[in-house]
Amino acid sequence: MLIDSIPEQIADLPLWERHQVALSIIRLDQTHPHISGNKWFKLQPALRDAKRTPGRPLLSFGGPYSNHLHALAYAGYQQGIPTLGVIRGEPVFPLNPTLQDAERWGMRLHFVTREAYARRSDPEWIECLRAELGDFQMVPEGGSSPAAVQACADIWSYLSPQASLPDYLACALGTGATAAGLITACPATTQVLVVPALKVSAETAGQMLSSHWTTSAYPSVSRYQVFSGDLPYARISPMLAALWYQLSTCYGIDLDPVYTLRVYYRLSQLLLQGGFAPGSRVALLHTGGLQGLRGCRAQIEQRAPAFSGPLPL
Repeated sequence: MLIDSIPEQIADLPLWERHQVALSIIRLDQTHPHISGNKWFKLQPALRDAKRTPGRPLLSFGGPYSNHLHALAYAGYQQGIPTLGVIRGEPVFPLNPTLQDAERWGMRLHFVTREAYARRSDPEWIECLRAELGDFQMVPEGGSSPAAVQACADIWSYLSPQASLPDYLACALGTGATAAGLITACPATTQVLVVPALKVSAETAGQMLSSHWTTSAYPSVSRYQVFSGDLPYARISPMLAALWYQLSTCYGIDLDPVYTLRVYYRLSQLLLQGGFAPGSRVALLHTGGLQGLRGCRAQIEQRAPAFSGPLPL
């Protein structure tokens, strides 16, 4: 870890001030310039295992703008561990900035069709990859594993000692490992709010969390609330595009549009519905991913002007 504690940014937004609720952003994205956010924590177990078998590559999966593969590539470069990235979709040249970074840091890129990528949990297909690419140590998509869940539970110990614990800590759900870890170690005075970054019901999102606790042998947990996901993964609506643009340009708050921006929007909905009592302290966990802005900034700038209406600011 390059810092002793995770900095906290106060979000001075008129909407929250009017409701007398304090909103802050826990800047987990500032843990490392390249292995940022929750990726730093989730990758630690795999990196430790890789050091026990020098020369054996770490292989994982992701899309063309994958934050996970981007972080894994740099971690491997930094620690002398070879890496393999299985990329969803056919290659497009020149490579996008995310994949250029990964290749520059020594990651070997292997492109597969979307149909093949859908088999990434199929043991038979994994063995076909092993026969084609050579032996490797597999890291699940997103870095999720029982050990990664435990690593994410340690995030609490890095929160700034100068800041009091929030009443609510909100985080995004992708594969669910980060949220599952946070919930298992949640202090008694805090409730974790989980917002999916993909279009799933609250019940399905809850099942994703439960599967992590089952495989990690964690006891039953409480003090959390799971919401439904309203948009397909990585879909940016005109409203979200306008919200991102206003938060960034007017208030200096840069959120990842795929994950943390959706969390902010859900929190603002809860606020407007009276979900937070005056005097409450709400914290949004910034899980990184800002490098992915290079893949969607043009989309944001194109769609933001198409939205007309009030924004929850």
